[in-house]
Amino acid sequence: MTVSQDDPRSAYEQVADDLRKKIASGVLKAGQKLDGNAKMAEHYGVAAMTIRHALDILRSERLIVSQQGRGTFVASDPVGTDSAERDGNMVDELSEIRAALELINSRLDRLEGQVRERP
Repeated sequence: MTVSQDDPRSAYEQVADDLRKKIASGVLKAGQKLDGNAKMAEHYGVAAMTIRHALDILRSERLIVSQQGRGTFVASDPVGTDSAERDGNMVDELSEIRAALELINSRLDRLEGQVRERP
């Protein structure tokens, strides 16, 4: 997709909208690294500053995250997920993990006891 001069939106808004659609549709997946600014600028037919401005918008919407020296990635947090819901899910998952660890520990204790009893 190249930026259209006939579109009433600014070039950076067109780029941001295109990337936003790709994230929402799953074309760009959570954790996926985005192309560098120069490559995106070439792809969209705009200046690197236009790409930076578009990425700033997506960053403020928490759709992407940047890591110094590593690049820019699609955010791993699903957009629209309530933090209380996320916290509740995490507590449930941790409870399941704790129960599984207790089971593993009891089995390990039993196996160690059997090994000690062998001649």
